[in-house]
Amino acid sequence: MKRCIKNLFCLLSILLSLTACQPATPSLQLSGATMGTRYHITVVAYPSSFDTKQVQNSIDQLLEKINQQMSTYQNDAEISRFNRYRGNDWFPISNEFLYVISQAKKAYQVSHAAFDPSIYPLVNLWGFAQSSPIIPPSDQLINHALQHIGLQHLNIQTTPAALAKDDILLSLDLSAIAKGYAVDQVSALLSRYGLHNHLVEIGGEIHAQGNNSQQQAWHIAVEHPANLQQPHAPITGLYLHNQSLATSGNYRNFFEYQGKRYAHTLDPKTGKPTQHSLISVTVVHPSSLWADAMATAIMVMGAEKGLAFANQQKLAVFMVTSKDGKHYQSQANRLFNTYTQE
Repeated sequence: MKRCIKNLFCLLSILLSLTACQPATPSLQLSGATMGTRYHITVVAYPSSFDTKQVQNSIDQLLEKINQQMSTYQNDAEISRFNRYRGNDWFPISNEFLYVISQAKKAYQVSHAAFDPSIYPLVNLWGFAQSSPIIPPSDQLINHALQHIGLQHLNIQTTPAALAKDDILLSLDLSAIAKGYAVDQVSALLSRYGLHNHLVEIGGEIHAQGNNSQQQAWHIAVEHPANLQQPHAPITGLYLHNQSLATSGNYRNFFEYQGKRYAHTLDPKTGKPTQHSLISVTVVHPSSLWADAMATAIMVMGAEKGLAFANQQKLAVFMVTSKDGKHYQSQANRLFNTYTQE
């Protein structure tokens, strides 16, 4: 599944200059570091009393709180403490963590375990979070890790919020859903400040609320996998109004060992990187959290199964496939095409 390292590369470019005859409404840019990547926010039509420093401080505090709850890179985070816990008793968690893991379990069930945040043992085994060269693990080690994977081993209690493990070695990785959640939360925070026209992006996950500076829907471009030397070269564009967009891809995120390429998207069923032709998938949904999770699930499934799944779930989806890494084919379902025209 996606890791934070994937999001160091923004898979989406934001087209803020549209050809329109209306005068542009003043906009403000906010940015900062979070979750191993950066956030970028555009606020449109803000009041004269707008306190930039106060709002940015609120955003930074919110994102730090989410990190303290869901980042496996922080040893004292809730998720890290839960992963280290070796017991079957109820482990208290925050209501925010409860919400995200409940949505993650729903995504796990809907996708028939293609989305599985309990793959943390595999992530560590493959070393995708490390900066050192990766050597593929043995089948024996992979099979051992697979024995401790599966959200059927996780029990969720709502009152009070708590988790319990059937398998004490179960551990979680929410990197394929936490950024989407963070985008949703930042958008909600801005709306509480009365800033109802804004665009929030964290590591490639986006929510577009209200209108852009031209009083039109936000125009978003999806990067073309073939143009790695030309950042933000688009393969398609779409218009979003009160919608979120998430992209998952392997074309930037892979390693090679003894002449073989290994993608960074792990299949929870095999314990190994995916081996199909799908290299990028983009999902549109009102919830950035859900778009994030579904993009990962479809990336695991592959193009044929993923498209059937998207249609069955009524998800707007755009896919890019390549069999040789040189020639590309794109495919969008009917629901996605409704967003390509303003």
